[in-house]
Formats: sequence, C-alpha cells, structure tokens
Amino acid sequence: MPTLDELKDKWFLRMTGNNPDGVPLRRHSEEAGPNQLEVSTDGNTVTPLIDGQQYMQRWHDRVNALAAAGAGELYHAGWRFEGVKTLGHTSAGNDALEDVNDADTAGVTTYVLTCRNAFTLVFNNASIIWLRAHGIWTSCMDNRFPAGGSNHQKFAVHKEGASATAVLGSIDISKTRWDRTVHAAVDADRNPTFGKPTHDTGVLLEGPAVVDVERSYRERWNDSTSTFGLEPLAPPQPPISTPLSSPAAGGTHSVQVLRTFGITNAVFGYSWHSTGEFTVWASYLNAIKQATTYIYMEDQYFLPFDWPPCFSRTGTARDTDIVFQLGEAMKRGVRVAILTPSNAEDSAHIYQKYQRDIGINYLTGVKAAGATGDIVVASLENGGVDVYVHSKLMIVDDEFVAIGSTNIGQRSMTHDGELHIGVVDAANTFAKEFRKTLWAEHTRRTPASLDDPVAAYGTFQADTAASTGHLKPYPVDPLSVFPATAGSTAPPRAHSTVLRNVVDPYAGPAGIR
Repeated sequence: MPTLDELKDKWFLRMTGNNPDGVPLRRHSEEAGPNQLEVSTDGNTVTPLIDGQQYMQRWHDRVNALAAAGAGELYHAGWRFEGVKTLGHTSAGNDALEDVNDADTAGVTTYVLTCRNAFTLVFNNASIIWLRAHGIWTSCMDNRFPAGGSNHQKFAVHKEGASATAVLGSIDISKTRWDRTVHAAVDADRNPTFGKPTHDTGVLLEGPAVVDVERSYRERWNDSTSTFGLEPLAPPQPPISTPLSSPAAGGTHSVQVLRTFGITNAVFGYSWHSTGEFTVWASYLNAIKQATTYIYMEDQYFLPFDWPPCFSRTGTARDTDIVFQLGEAMKRGVRVAILTPSNAEDSAHIYQKYQRDIGINYLTGVKAAGATGDIVVASLENGGVDVYVHSKLMIVDDEFVAIGSTNIGQRSMTHDGELHIGVVDAANTFAKEFRKTLWAEHTRRTPASLDDPVAAYGTFQADTAASTGHLKPYPVDPLSVFPATAGSTAPPRAHSTVLRNVVDPYAGPAGIR
C-alpha cells in the first residue's frame, strides 16, 4: 500500500509553476498572508454526502447546532439559495431561510453570498430580500465574475468557537436539488414543478482543511472592491475580521482545496488578481495522466473544450482538453466510466448535447481504433423517469477523489467561480468506499459485491447495457461526430458562437487553447 507522502506526491498539485501543457498550477495570488491557502492539509475527516437528502440534512443539523449554542459564525456560498425544506426526509421543520434566521436571532453571526447573474437573479434576489427584511444585512448577491459567467461555488462553513466544519459539493440549497437517495419518481414532499429526481454528491469536511475553505469565503467577502461587486450596495458590508478557526486534526484524510477564477480586468470582475486560478483544471489533468486502472466521473455537462473541438487539434490546445486526455488514458489500458444526464435543464440543451456527443463518440472511436482500455457512458433512471445527474465528481484508481462544484467544460474549468477539493487517505480506503457506495446506489447491488475495481467496472458496464438498477445507456447520437462525415449530424445553428459565448465560454490563460 502506498504511503501518505507517496499518495500526495502522485495526486496533489505542488501549487507552483505550470504544467508542461501550460495550465498554471499556482493559486491566483502567491502573496503570503492570512488568506493564503495551504498547499494541502493532513489530519482531516471527509464524509461522503449523497444527494439532497444527506447534504441538506447535515447542513440543517449544523446550522441548528449553532443556533442552539447561541454563538458562532455561519458562512454560506451558493449559486442558488432558497427557502427549501432542508431535512431531506420529512416535510416537518424549517426551510433553509428560516434556519438562517433562527441562527441569526439566537446570536450567530451569519453571512450569505449568492450569485447575481441572469439565471439566478429571480431566485436569489427574493431570498436576499427575505433575509434583509428579517435583519440579516450580511446577505448579498455577488456579481464579480467574467462577462456571461457566475459564482458557482457551493459550500458552507459552520464555526463554533475555535472549531468548525464545512459542507461542499455539487448541491445548491434549492428547490430543484431536493431529492432522496431512492430517487422516487413521485414524492409527496417534492413539488413536481421544481423538477424531477436529481443525483448529487457532496462531503462533510472536518479538520484543518476547513480553514482553507473558510479563507476562500473571507477572500471573496473581504475583497477591497466588494462595494462595487456585492448587491445590494447599502449598507456597506463590514469585513470579516474574527480569528480564523483552528479545528483539531484527527482523521486520516489529506485535502487539497482547488478553485477556478477566470481572468478578467472588468470593473465588476474578480478584482483581486488578473491572472486567475485554474487548479481544478490542473488537478483533473494530473489525475487522468496518473491513472493506471480506472477513471470514474459523474458530471452534469461533460463537454470537450471549444469548437472546433480541442481534441481534433495538435499542441497544447489538445493536451489541455480533458476528453482528449481520457482517450490517451484509454490507450494506456485505463477503464473509463462516465455518468452524465440523458436530459437537460435549460434551453441550451441542444448545444450541450451535441458537444457532449461528439466527445463521447471521440472516445468510443479511440476504443474502436484499438485502445486496450475501455469506455462506458451511463445515465440514471428510476421506473422509466430520468434522474438528472448534477454531480461533479472524479474517482481514480481507488486512491484519489476530486469533488465540488466544478463541471467538465471550459466554463467551470476556466471561467466561473468554482470550489473543489482533492482527497487522498493515509488508510487508502476513502476513494474505494466512496466508489462502492455510489456504484451500489446506481446498480442496486451491495457494496461488498463491488469491492474489486476491475470486476466492479465490468458489472457497472454490463448493468448499464442491460438498464439494470438505476443505470441505462447514455443516449448518444452516433452521427454527432467531428470531423463531419457523409450523413453525419450537423451541429446546431451558430454552434460555435453559442458555445463560446453562452454555453461554455473560456477565460483561461492565453496561448494554450
């Protein structure tokens, strides 16, 4: 079994310099100071939280624990934040906004940061108005991101004295993400107008890594130009100046906090640095290149970069494309499994679907050309009803887990505000048990039957082909290919323009795309 130092050396970024392909490995600011994140931290405990049921329950419990103590601090960041019932298994109890209000009334200092863009304004503005009407003035919408972007980070820090915990992942505390792990097609506690069953993943984080998540929040809140970047503008938001938490070490998990900040010099952009941060992108590329046995990804978008697609080019543009690197891993004998939605939630779905399909067909073409690895692409359903895959997760070789808010595509990897973590385990069990838990849910088999990763991959692949459990084959259009061939499906109208400017914009380093 590899040592912890060997695992960290293999899977974690050094946070200095560039990858050979040119993707920066560094934080957006290399200045020393109280807000600078650690390269990584040891002694953490990371607990998987599956779907809205577990994540919202834990969020609710932690907020209520602060309220019961009558002290502490709550930092919440979300792309979307609404008054949704948070228990996840019962209709009783408060909604999320009422939870925050109860904590604030009890003496907890509460901070709420939501996204302020065209897609989220109608939801988040109503929540901020409600919170401010209840006296919670430290609640704002954040519009510091490149044009056409968003702050997509999804996490919360719960501080009580020197101790603190955090939850983070793919889950918004919102009505569209409320779902139990059974993914019932009809659920009396889920309003059907808010969406269908949804699959998400997140984690509860305990230990020194929580401080880096806390620093990430403070950095956004305390930005010197926050007066121009946060709405409402009045009253001006006071900086967070309390001491950082100092949670005790005690677990076996090492954690590296990873982020995306797109490059912009706009007045309302990220003002704290003009070079951006792309450590999630760099971490995914590193992990794919290190893989020897399998790569498992759950992703809402799973889009190859740019148009014409980067996998069709030469040089750094191709080398930095995640889909291209998955194909290179398959040529080394790596088994690749992708879980992605068969349906879509927004009007740009035809562009997403076409872009995703050309990437999937590229990978199946790599297999057909003689790659010794393998590829399976699956979606989820329950009783004939699609389960929307909203998760953003990668597990590699039963050694490394990357999880958070970042999707596979240019927008998440280079443009919007994102927060992810990488995890390795000194006991070398975390990644394996996480994989077994997820695959047991998706296949409806026992975790014990999925212990061996190679045999379990075969089971996952066979169950997908047979539509067993919750799995079904992803409905790829076999004629969506690049370059075009006689009779192939043409891209949607203005595909390049819509992709680059709306669906999947790029705000990464120049010269590598």
